[in-house]
Amino acid sequence: MAVQVELCCLETFPSHLSPLDVLILKSHLDSVFQNDTDPPTVLFTPQRPQGSGRPGILLRVHPTTEEETAGSPGTESESRVRLLTSRLFLRHHGLQRLGSTGTVRVLDPVPLERVVLGARSRQSLRWAGAEQFTGGLLELCRPGQWLLARQGDPLLLPRHLLQGDDPGQQQLLELLVLECSPVTQGRITADTSLVLTDCWDSVDHPAAPPPCRPLRLCVSDFAHYADGLGGGRSLLDNRKLLGSGFSGVLQALECRVDVRVVDAQRWLGVKGQQGAAVDVDSCVFVSKQLLLRLGLFNQEWVKLSRPGASCRPPAGHTDVRAGDCRQRLVSVLVVDLTPDLQNHDEVGFISATLWFNMTEGDVIPVNSCTLRMKRWRPSPPAPGGHHSDSFCRSASPAFASELHIQPVVSPLYNNLSCYDNLLSEHFRTPRLVSEGDVLTVPAEHHPDLLENNSEGIHRCPVLFFKVQKVCPSAEREEEEEEGGGEAHLADRQHTSLYMQASTSSPAPCLSVEGPSLWSSLSPPGLIKTVELLSSIILPHLHHSSLSACTVLLHGPAGSGKMTAVSAASRRLNLHLLKVDCVSVCADTPAASEVKLTSVFQRADAMQPCVLLLRNLQLLLRPRGGAEEDGRVQAALSQLLHSAPTSVMVVATVCRPRELSASVMAAFVHQVALESPTEEQRRSMLVSLSRDLHLGRDVNLERLSKLTAGFVLGDLSALLVEAGRAACRRLIQTCVGRQEEDLCSSGVSILNLDFTSALETLQDVLSTAIGAPKIPDVRWEDVGGLQQVKKEILDTVQLPLQRPELLSLGLSRTGVLLYGPPGTGKTLLAKAVATECSMTFLSVKGPELINMYVGQSEENIREVFCRARSAAPCVVFFDELDSLAPSRGRSGDSGGVMDRVVSQLLAELDALQSSVGVFVIGATNRPDLLDQSLLRPGRFDKLVYVGINEDRDSQLQVLQAILRKFQVDSAVDLQQVVARCPDHMTGADLYALCSDAMTAAIKRKISLIDDGLDSEDSPLLVSVEDFSSALENFKPSVSDKELLRYRSIQQKLSAK
Repeated sequence: MAVQVELCCLETFPSHLSPLDVLILKSHLDSVFQNDTDPPTVLFTPQRPQGSGRPGILLRVHPTTEEETAGSPGTESESRVRLLTSRLFLRHHGLQRLGSTGTVRVLDPVPLERVVLGARSRQSLRWAGAEQFTGGLLELCRPGQWLLARQGDPLLLPRHLLQGDDPGQQQLLELLVLECSPVTQGRITADTSLVLTDCWDSVDHPAAPPPCRPLRLCVSDFAHYADGLGGGRSLLDNRKLLGSGFSGVLQALECRVDVRVVDAQRWLGVKGQQGAAVDVDSCVFVSKQLLLRLGLFNQEWVKLSRPGASCRPPAGHTDVRAGDCRQRLVSVLVVDLTPDLQNHDEVGFISATLWFNMTEGDVIPVNSCTLRMKRWRPSPPAPGGHHSDSFCRSASPAFASELHIQPVVSPLYNNLSCYDNLLSEHFRTPRLVSEGDVLTVPAEHHPDLLENNSEGIHRCPVLFFKVQKVCPSAEREEEEEEGGGEAHLADRQHTSLYMQASTSSPAPCLSVEGPSLWSSLSPPGLIKTVELLSSIILPHLHHSSLSACTVLLHGPAGSGKMTAVSAASRRLNLHLLKVDCVSVCADTPAASEVKLTSVFQRADAMQPCVLLLRNLQLLLRPRGGAEEDGRVQAALSQLLHSAPTSVMVVATVCRPRELSASVMAAFVHQVALESPTEEQRRSMLVSLSRDLHLGRDVNLERLSKLTAGFVLGDLSALLVEAGRAACRRLIQTCVGRQEEDLCSSGVSILNLDFTSALETLQDVLSTAIGAPKIPDVRWEDVGGLQQVKKEILDTVQLPLQRPELLSLGLSRTGVLLYGPPGTGKTLLAKAVATECSMTFLSVKGPELINMYVGQSEENIREVFCRARSAAPCVVFFDELDSLAPSRGRSGDSGGVMDRVVSQLLAELDALQSSVGVFVIGATNRPDLLDQSLLRPGRFDKLVYVGINEDRDSQLQVLQAILRKFQVDSAVDLQQVVARCPDHMTGADLYALCSDAMTAAIKRKISLIDDGLDSEDSPLLVSVEDFSSALENFKPSVSDKELLRYRSIQQKLSAK
């Protein structure tokens, strides 16, 4: 049973315990856990923002009394269990903020089989290798004294057992747990295998903080701020400024600060009481070092703006000077940065809502940008009035007496619901509001206000409201600054809130730095497509005279089309209305037209927005019909033509040829989303596996090479299947344990799990025309045929190693292997693909022939399309004579084979412009092939794969076959080859070895029945077995057939 707990920092943590352990009161231990284990082991799961996939933390809990923990902070809720920790514990796990909450439950740790320890320094390596350390570990492994280990954490050692030269805490933390198996955290037992190594080259030590020096202000310190003062470059020239005192000088000074737009609610973890005390949309979050450099006070109000940017005038004002930008009043707040942001001490952080309101909805920068920061000085109460400096630093904006807001229409929620309780809870904390702002009100605890969309995607965690009017109090109404609309605070105690009718407006991006690829503004592998879509849409937002923006996005299924459109719309702060055209289809064209018109009307009410029409080809094709419906097509063209400029219509299809030419002409822009390259697949795998525990033997770069032709959906399915394989392996290893406990202990995905998942996924993806994959056939598996190997490598490998030869026209894309059956043509093609690290797409000729008109040609186009997406790729056509016979001689009445040959010739000609796609054909009857295939530029390299006639070649083939056999040492393979017939193919030799193995199995069974042998003894192929196989052996190719193949070889060589 899980129990709610709260972490409290203990200033003086017991020295005899590990600083990564925790304490609990004995009363709580007895009443809540009721466990006899001393000390108990619990799994602590911190309360993190949604989307965090981090596992729980395995902890050792030690009992304590209230007298021993006197002075520790208490909890507001006496019923909540307290866990007392050290400061090091909070800092190590990124829980620096006091009051961190979570859940704990008792967990029996899984015994670890292997633990790899890394020493961060040479001194700690010598200390860990001493006998005293080994003895201490054995002492800790005795029953009742469990030693826990967690991958990535220091080894949890109590201090009282460390009696070395330096038993201090520093050396305790310098011993790092690099790897644990079979789970990522568990207990070390006497049977655990420990490996000690050094890791000072791979572990980055945190840099020492710079020394804190007293702040001394000099005039030279402000020399680079003089541009913002006005009245000349020098402070001394501005007599009015100097006469206002030192506070006036500081008020006029401006500084530049680099800021980064983040999801403040997520990385700050602002929830509960903290969320009620902080208005994240009116704060710029800085570190203590940056606050000191800026010379500001914590929670001081400043004005933030962009340098040199042009903004639209505020409401009610028509004249804005060139270069001016809207100044935004914000509060500077110091925060403890999370571990993933420790390297950004000199950068401030603002929310996406603050950026949106400050820049009037400008595009969110991917990296940090520079803003101007200026001290805010409140207006004096009367002419000639003056505030003290201390008042200026602690003053806050005035409260508004009335606030008028409008719900923003969005596809993510129902804008007609009642928001009274939600807004009352939101304005419990004073919020900074200004006319024209868009407010984001969290709604994750109010599910009744949200609607499920048609596709079941994550629902919106916030509601959007637009500020229409802000009324200051009567005494402040005449004190407003020029320029209109100084920001005011609003809360439910001082401000009256008025709700008006809903309105359409852009809204800030919900997630700027999402924890995964799906919510990122720059999804790895799709960045170019997102930038292209953004560049197409952006002009239509600023120029209303342009025509409607219509984009047709096509790419393979699962390639990330919707992810790219979603990222582009969030970059531009546009609503995204997703509609699957399956839901628009109806029984009659008239009903489909009505539904389609309703969709465009809904998008018009949400402008500016992006209307995403998924699977457009399904809408235009009626049920049971093969042709596109003319009425629906005309309605779609009319709606696209009359769509408002601020409604961007993006339609997605898998293949553009599924649409007619008239429908494609209705879209002004067409964007192709190709299959990702090797580098793009690697970046996708890195992003998708960010929250997964990968074994140290997992090489994502190698995995990206093995997944040629995979798209984003395939890579995601690969990781899911690898996780399932890891869970199955773990359950088989740890028999008798609960699956929940195993998963809570952390599952590492190893390389063998990815190998199993890749095989499973490739089998699932295999269709009638096959799926591209890299085979596992080496040159060692191919005996003899040295000249054939050389000719094939010159054709395939040379262009890959020397790409400059392509510019000279020295490239060949097709090789035809012909010869008797069983000579190893298929094996050669697989070996070439393996040795050249190329994907292999094997196609049997008869598999492409289909009974429906045009489907056979479509299958051929699909084969080459897959090969281009999986380049570098080898397409192997087996039984080519059945696929491309001589035209004009086939007996079919429809001319199917003639059209298939013509399509194959067209695809081969198109390969001249495709880099990295090679075609290898194999046939036993080259005389039946259409002669157009044999001209230069197609199958221009003819390679005869004949029979190994000399004994040395036959010996090489026999040795290659017997590599995986267990042969008796008395067997002389040269004598076996000498007894074989002269003309033997590779298939004949493999059949000979198979017959010998069958004879060996029969002989062993007979010996076991007679009691002369046991089942545990190895199965060896003896000389008698080969003799038995040779007695009835007959070659598969006769002398007459061999002569015919030689005559064909001479005829083709003479051309």
